[in-house]
Amino acid sequence: MAIYSSSARYSLNESGQEAFRSPVGKSNYRMYTVVAGDTLESISARLFGTTERYWEIADLNPQIKFPLDISPGTVLRIPT
Repeated sequence: MAIYSSSARYSLNESGQEAFRSPVGKSNYRMYTVVAGDTLESISARLFGTTERYWEIADLNPQIKFPLDISPGTVLRIPT
């Protein structure tokens, strides 16, 4: 289970305690332009086949302060 925070990303380790998860490597990415109706989860589902990788997109895009706060025309880095 992942917990989203604007300052750090955490996950629960095997014993159920919070553990810091390192950000995704920032050199391997492609660009994606947000269209109307997109959310990080919907972009993740479309590009990766699962909504669970939205946090990787958030990690590569520090300009996103809140995951639901993306506007059409915003250019995002998407992990490859």
